[in-house]
Amino acid sequence: MEHSYDVIVVGTGHSGLVATGYLARAGLRVLALERRDIVGGTCVTEEIFPGYRGSSVANASHSLDPRITQELELSKHGLRFAHPPLGSLTLFEDGRALPAWPDRAKRRAVMEQFAHGDADLEGYASVIELYASVARQMKVSFYDPPPSFAEVAARFTTPRQRHDFDSIMFGPVADILEERLSSPQLQAFFAGTAVATNFVGPRTPGSGYLLLQRPLWEESLRSVGSNDDNELMMRNAAPLGGIGAVTGAMAESARAHGATILTGAQVERILCKDQRVVGVVLTDGREFRAPRVVSNANPKLTLTKLVGPEDIGQDLYDVAKAVSMKGTSAKVHLALDGTPRFAAARNEEENRLFLGTNFRIAASIDVLQNAYNEAVLGRWSKRPTVTAMIDSAHDPSLTPPGCHFVSISVRGVPYHLAEGTWDEQRDDLGKAVVSTLEQHIPNLSEILAGVHVYSPLDLEREFALVEGNGAHGDIVPGHIFDSRPIPGCADYRTPVEGLYLTGVGNWPGNFMSGVTGYNASNRVLADLRRTTD
Repeated sequence: MEHSYDVIVVGTGHSGLVATGYLARAGLRVLALERRDIVGGTCVTEEIFPGYRGSSVANASHSLDPRITQELELSKHGLRFAHPPLGSLTLFEDGRALPAWPDRAKRRAVMEQFAHGDADLEGYASVIELYASVARQMKVSFYDPPPSFAEVAARFTTPRQRHDFDSIMFGPVADILEERLSSPQLQAFFAGTAVATNFVGPRTPGSGYLLLQRPLWEESLRSVGSNDDNELMMRNAAPLGGIGAVTGAMAESARAHGATILTGAQVERILCKDQRVVGVVLTDGREFRAPRVVSNANPKLTLTKLVGPEDIGQDLYDVAKAVSMKGTSAKVHLALDGTPRFAAARNEEENRLFLGTNFRIAASIDVLQNAYNEAVLGRWSKRPTVTAMIDSAHDPSLTPPGCHFVSISVRGVPYHLAEGTWDEQRDDLGKAVVSTLEQHIPNLSEILAGVHVYSPLDLEREFALVEGNGAHGDIVPGHIFDSRPIPGCADYRTPVEGLYLTGVGNWPGNFMSGVTGYNASNRVLADLRRTTD
């Protein structure tokens, strides 16, 4: 039996839900389809162990667009945040910890403990100013249609401007950091963020770009009257109930305005006729009709599996098929029967602060580079770089009394193994992560009640992350601006009339901001107005 709608949204990741919400608010009949039995895509809270719930893939929502939160009335639909005093915590092999305080005076006092004199303190400030100044000069808004690389490059005219732009776009981030900082810890503080999610090492050309995303985001917010100066995400926000509380509120907001959301509904094919969308067919044979489809799936999957060359043209199909994914992340979850004690915490109050923020282990540029080198060779480092969040530190209802759930993102983990399979190596990766954490949480083995691992292959199987790439394609020069996801599909529109793209695989990426869902819905509505005027 066929059902007709104005718009069908494929996938209920956060971007798909944002698009669903805005389109429903505009009065359209919207159907959102989710292959899993829970909405949210990778932004979900799940019971991984009996009685233990937490963020299972995505951890952080600090980039969430404040306009989306307000306009979709997410607080009205149950979304609440805790605001940890610490922005983040970086742990080093010498036993010390670098807490990133939002307050500049407090942060400077911490930096003084790691700096090699005033030169490093000035160097730290100069790294932030370098990225801020390049972001200002780029004059790029995440809300506007993406420019070409040539257009952006032409805005840098003086020798100094050209040098700074070229350093970020074409040079390794290690060069930028080592030129300004001599402290290995301060170098690692920046480098760990620069290589997160991307299949790059700090000595890879172009690895400095990811640090530019936050300043660009802040410039974009300023362009629409919002101010969020956050200096490389020194502030933090933790949704009560885990990351799934955000997407849960988004889904409720959309339903409140008439949207229909179906789970357990995997799209087999986007139906097209004469290069126009006419609907979708599910793997169970059900068909739904609509003249517009917004795909929140990985753009490569959308353009090569859900439609074909007969729909988008052979050239565009070949380009889409050639887009590299090369996922390099895994997830490890821990059930803890007790409270973890950080070795670097000097007292109970400091331990409580450490529990409540996202923390990472990034020893040095060389350790980060070695993890990348191993991944290139199809191996994973026995000294993995990890980023973790303990949702239960803010919301004890997620776990049994006195217990905790730890959600850990592991970097430098290749999808393609040189030897063996992920089904054989999954448990070993979990053990390596636990061993790495034990260096910083000495009581870990005493309270460890369970270990669960999603390998890159598991992320593909369970969450449809192609090759386990959480960004749906690395966010690096050559895959940004109007080349994201591919030339010809960069402004959320495709050559197929009525087919739109959304999600982090599209410009600007920007992880869990929701901006791609906002932009995609605006493109749909703009095209509707154009056809009805």
